[in-house]
Amino acid sequence: MWPLFVVVSFASALPVASGAATEPSEATSIDLSAIDLSSYEGRWNRVDDGQFDAARYSAIDHAIGGLSWIMRKMASGVLRKTTTPPPELQFAWDGEQLFQGLQGKDGNRTSPVELDGQLREGEDPRGVPFSWVWSVTETGLRVQWQQHQAFGDNEYRIDATDRGTLIVQHTINVTAISDVAPIVYLSRFSRDDAFDVIPPDDARPDESDMAQTQAGATGVDSID
Repeated sequence: MWPLFVVVSFASALPVASGAATEPSEATSIDLSAIDLSSYEGRWNRVDDGQFDAARYSAIDHAIGGLSWIMRKMASGVLRKTTTPPPELQFAWDGEQLFQGLQGKDGNRTSPVELDGQLREGEDPRGVPFSWVWSVTETGLRVQWQQHQAFGDNEYRIDATDRGTLIVQHTINVTAISDVAPIVYLSRFSRDDAFDVIPPDDARPDESDMAQTQAGATGVDSID
């Protein structure tokens, strides 16, 4: 089968900005005072909504509009299935540092959200090289990622009108095949106040665990 990059990201019916994400690079300045990191703490469950799926499907159809009919048919089916948002996200705050909950090779772990703008590298669950970098934006947190078939970013922001809602904007740039425009859409998550998040631990996970976490959050996968 022809190679196709496949992503599992995050969606919404809300309007999103157009344009491609940039490849991961070192940030020149970080303004940590622009955001309340403690507001991200909690387990966030995905909000299922038919309008979200409709917006995601529309974003996919627009992105692959330049392909041939047979290529569109194949890509649409795969991407619609594999861009389903993850069921949950987890973050923990210890008063000074934000951590991301993850499932590593040895069970549940936490990984610090390093907002130093430094590019980090590892391997995804398939053993494919994967890189990412966290930074602060005017509205929240951003993680840029890259692997051999695609690059993109996820922007996380707390809803200004509902602090119990986390909105994630996803931009995916497929490089495995040509003539595919950026796929841009949103997803929404609701905080589960009854759930205790994974507490930050002293053991720092290895690079492969952290890479698998980022790959899982962006949903990077591929079909050859």
